[in-house]
Amino acid sequence: MHNASLTLGLIIWSVFAGALGAGVMSLFLWGITRSGFCNVRMLVAIGSLVTRRYENAATVGGVVHAIAGMVFGIFYGYVLVSINHPGVGLNMLYGAVIGMMHGLIMALVLVAAVADEHPLPEFQQRGLSVAVAHWVGHLFYGLVVGAVIGMSGLIGAAA
Repeated sequence: MHNASLTLGLIIWSVFAGALGAGVMSLFLWGITRSGFCNVRMLVAIGSLVTRRYENAATVGGVVHAIAGMVFGIFYGYVLVSINHPGVGLNMLYGAVIGMMHGLIMALVLVAAVADEHPLPEFQQRGLSVAVAHWVGHLFYGLVVGAVIGMSGLIGAAA
């Protein structure tokens, strides 16, 4: 496959994978909140960081999270293609490992920095359960991105 076609294909597949992964992660965190385990209203928390209020926070947060998911999807896609192991299973595993590392960093940032500076009191109190929920959410994100990239046919295409 021609390098330009491979790169364009990788970007398209990675953006799709990242958007789908962000959606799955958001759905997982919504379920955690609905279960009563802990409050991880991530989209409202992200959006209210931008808007500084509740109004429209979920919409703004959804857009920001979707864009971030697509951008990180490109990074994950390039890493997975660079590893160059065909198949869905291994790429899901690699994606999950990348997601766990990504989630650990985000959980630490969330607990250490964002909560202290958040404009809304609801999101200023963060604990281990919220950090773990975000960590697992990122693991699911990585699983999804790995599955999509593994099914894309891009891995091994440059050989």
